[in-house]
Amino acid sequence: MDLSQSKLSKREWETIEIPVSEQEKKILGMIIAAYDDVNIRTNDTKSMFAFVKVEQTPETEYFLYKKHFEPLVQAIVNKYGKGTPIAKYTVTSPNSGGKLKTLKSADTIRMQNLDNTIQLNMPYIFEFMLLELTKELMKQIIKRKQKYAFYLYTILQLKKASISALNRHVMSFVDACLEYTNSFTKSSEIITNAYEFIEKNPHLLKYEDRTLFPHQKELFTICKQNHNNLPQLILYTAPTGTGKTLSPIGLSNNNRIIFVCVARHIGLALAKAAISMEKKVAFAFGCQTASDVRLHYFSAIDFTKNHKSGGIWKVNNAVGDNVEIMICDVKSYLVAMHYMLAFNPAEKIITYWDEPTITLDYEEHELHSTIHENWKQNKIPTVVLSCATLPSMDDIRPIFDDFRSKFDNATMHTITSFDCKKSIPILNKAGLCVLPHYMHSNYAELRKCAEYCESNKTLLRYFDLREIIAFIEHVNARGYIDSSYSIDSYFSKITDITMNSLKEYYLILLLHIDPEHWDAIYKYMITTQKPKYKPGIVIKKHNSVTDQSSIQRAGEQLSRTVSVASVPKQPTTVNTPTLSGGNLLTTVDAYTLTDGPTIYLAEDVKKIANFYIQQSNISPSVLEAIMEKIDSNSAIIEKIKTLEDNISAKEEKTSGDNPDKKVSVRESGRLSRESQSWMDEIYRLRKEIRMVSLDPMYVPNTKPHQHLWCPLGDVQEHAFVANIGENIAKKIMLLNIEQDLKVLLLLGIGMFLDNLDTQYMEIMKQLAEEQRLFIIIASTDYIYGTNYQFCHGFIGKDLTKMTQQKTLQAMGRIGRNHIQQDYTIRFRDDSMIEQLFKKSDSNLEAINMCRLFCSD
Repeated sequence: MDLSQSKLSKREWETIEIPVSEQEKKILGMIIAAYDDVNIRTNDTKSMFAFVKVEQTPETEYFLYKKHFEPLVQAIVNKYGKGTPIAKYTVTSPNSGGKLKTLKSADTIRMQNLDNTIQLNMPYIFEFMLLELTKELMKQIIKRKQKYAFYLYTILQLKKASISALNRHVMSFVDACLEYTNSFTKSSEIITNAYEFIEKNPHLLKYEDRTLFPHQKELFTICKQNHNNLPQLILYTAPTGTGKTLSPIGLSNNNRIIFVCVARHIGLALAKAAISMEKKVAFAFGCQTASDVRLHYFSAIDFTKNHKSGGIWKVNNAVGDNVEIMICDVKSYLVAMHYMLAFNPAEKIITYWDEPTITLDYEEHELHSTIHENWKQNKIPTVVLSCATLPSMDDIRPIFDDFRSKFDNATMHTITSFDCKKSIPILNKAGLCVLPHYMHSNYAELRKCAEYCESNKTLLRYFDLREIIAFIEHVNARGYIDSSYSIDSYFSKITDITMNSLKEYYLILLLHIDPEHWDAIYKYMITTQKPKYKPGIVIKKHNSVTDQSSIQRAGEQLSRTVSVASVPKQPTTVNTPTLSGGNLLTTVDAYTLTDGPTIYLAEDVKKIANFYIQQSNISPSVLEAIMEKIDSNSAIIEKIKTLEDNISAKEEKTSGDNPDKKVSVRESGRLSRESQSWMDEIYRLRKEIRMVSLDPMYVPNTKPHQHLWCPLGDVQEHAFVANIGENIAKKIMLLNIEQDLKVLLLLGIGMFLDNLDTQYMEIMKQLAEEQRLFIIIASTDYIYGTNYQFCHGFIGKDLTKMTQQKTLQAMGRIGRNHIQQDYTIRFRDDSMIEQLFKKSDSNLEAINMCRLFCSD
């Protein structure tokens, strides 16, 4: 994580000017609009009327139904409606006389001209999609297939979408089919298949409304209802990836914002989003005085134009009347605060402090004194402390007392939220999902754990839905709970069944099970639990052999693996099969890393990196050839560096005014004859750089690799493969870095470590942003500052000293995508998992907050 409190680089300025995607712009536009209406719902899905763009009248509605929808409805009724209440379904004319008014000629012509276009775009028009799902619903019922429940649940949920101007005749038919199906469907039938119906349902996310998260609604409401401009301290806690850092864009509608970020990565992400929406932004990074503040062009009032381009050339950064969002680092906060106060009254400014617990897991840190001084000298009466893992209000009560002593009539607000739109299961070192009912054989301990989860519902995000369903069904089937808590009593309507409600119901069951039954329940659940992934099997040798240890595919006899010319033969000595432990990510366990990149967090990053080089099973002869090429390239790179240094020495001299400043000898920009000959030699040497690559069978999750290592040799379609590309590989090979880093890159593995080569780190960040790396191995410094999209994460066994809050922050790196995929968080030490599900004996972050966020 970059905690440097320095000015923005040229590259960072260029990065924030790149607009976000159109999809992100729609989300940002909704956030901005939602400040004035927190219940706003937007949806891009088009109804027939939205598509044809004609006025919705009874006549046009009936006309469109008869022409485009009735044939589909009649086909469903004729084929699947026999013996059901919809067998006689009809739609009558909207006029009592049975005759329609004449359509406007312009509307008639438009609709006739659109006939072909409508046929081509049927999959994108909502009513057609609903009728297709309704057809499948009725078809499954007639065939007496249980899959009908999938279509029932899907249609019921899709009807919640805010899609305007739906054809009421179509909706009437759909409702008739739903009413019939609901009459014989129980909630328990939906829950049995809830994983497929909810978590893996491709329709739900595709057609859902864009709306604020509940925590954003609460934040906007609190800030808007403060009509008397009373001082406010807002403790704002919500899971990572749920829009906390975008909330200031909405708040800026009616307030000036000072966004304080310890990790500049987060501030730059906000800046990029704000600038994409043409918000007026300024920056205070590495500031000593107000003269160091820099305005984005949108914020500029006083500026000089470029006579050639007509654009802004030079900005007067001292005029900040227009600034809506000031983004600053911690060390620049006081400068930013005084700058904003020069142009705005204090009561119109909100200090929005992002992740204030960063560095607070250390007893001492260089930023602590700065944090304390910022709080002590703060003059802004409205402060939002935004974090995924803020300590509870009781633990940091002294902060509010101090705030109230500085600002009269101050109020305190606590916003807490949890998001369960996706499941991100926790796996222990045995590859088993971890949930409270697997952790405690003693019911008193289980109840204590469930109560802790009840008060810390952010943990529900990490409960595997399939495991929850198995538990719910077992205790319901055996009658281990009171009838008032049975599935059909608790879920009175099918539409009440959601990811959130199922996980909350699970907690309720844990708290209301008869303790006498717990022993039987626990034994059954433990003995029937299976690993999430089929474990790979490794063969360990008893005796030393030549070349390479052999690896056995699960389910096969102990025999030689696939014979490949570059892969040494298996040893002929006696071998003993053993489970891989789920950690051999470049061989037998690679297939478990699906859908996207993986992050491996560890204290000793290089140790993990070396482990994966050793365990990649690269034939010694292949590895020797690779290293030979890399050594040859390294020698060439050294020669190039020497020649470049020679050119620099020849073409530059020190300035007389400033000995540290280099100036060009030749103002023309042309090189001397000798320097030009060196440059020609550099061009020649660069052509000698040899391309280094691995055979696909060594690259994790390529098809040749999967045939060698997957259980039974199966190919997993969702297994994720790195995509480094030849150009990036060449760039890395040209860098003067350790050879191990180059070998790792060939495997699709990158490292995040502060003391690594700057160019290497920039390339790794680019690859991470573009999701092209297989695995990123990162130190704990990147727990807060990594905002990339990861599908799987490993928490190394050398991180056992991490605080509970920081562990949750580490877990927050996973599953930030806005789509439903397979996610996992895998702990290499089970004791860390146990600490997550109980109140920490000592909360270092809370202790430090009470010490630093204090004026005394």
